[in-house]
Amino acid sequence: MNCQEFQSRINDFIFDKIEYSDEIETFLNHAKECPTCSEELSLYYSIRRGLGDLQAPDARTEGTDALQELESIKKYYDDLFRKRKLIRRIENSVGIFCGVVLFVLIAAYLLKTCM
Repeated sequence: MNCQEFQSRINDFIFDKIEYSDEIETFLNHAKECPTCSEELSLYYSIRRGLGDLQAPDARTEGTDALQELESIKKYYDDLFRKRKLIRRIENSVGIFCGVVLFVLIAAYLLKTCM
């Protein structure tokens, strides 16, 4: 994602209009890599919270500094992406394991029937 694409998606992110997909992960990764875009996201988020256009994401965080809220949101997504990647790895491992077991069972059956 380039800076122009990122900046065009800031309000979508702030108002939770980006689906929980690779797009939001790409958006947040760009924010991590580009200090200018990260600063712009922080600025927009702070302004929207300050103007009251945006409610706190959690009632417990009401009154929390907007930048702390934004960091909490980023951390939430980082955790979500980490868990999703772990689940994919587990699913792939289970698939490979099942494939190997099936192969061994078929090979054993074929060896038994050929003897």
